[in-house]
Amino acid sequence: MIAALAGAISAAPAMAAAPACPGRSFNTFLAAFAANADIQRAHVADPLSSGRIDAETEPEPRMVTSSLPKAALGFPIMPLGAERRRDGLEMRTAPKGGGKFEVVLAKPDTGYQLRYQFQPVGDCWQLSAMTDESM
Repeated sequence: MIAALAGAISAAPAMAAAPACPGRSFNTFLAAFAANADIQRAHVADPLSSGRIDAETEPEPRMVTSSLPKAALGFPIMPLGAERRRDGLEMRTAPKGGGKFEVVLAKPDTGYQLRYQFQPVGDCWQLSAMTDESM
């Protein structure tokens, strides 16, 4: 009986383990997140809050938000280092309190700007929202 129970337990599907956090500090986490699409995939909320400016609305452009399932997202969700350098993107990070951080990618002297919101989850962080504020 015990042997049969042990066999049934070992045959049960294993629960997927949470991915290891790639950094103890947010800056270390962000460096890994910004450099690797697999790390991005592992540390994105499901669904992800996504916003963009709809320039066609009247009388003026407005922000449109939606919730996107992780399966619908294209990765990398944050441009990787080579693409950021090629496109002249600058990255700024600001703490938002409660362990949250905001990362802004912008191209100087253009209307290109992306905002990424990270929140603490356990002893790591997760991308919880992104907004394309480009005009």
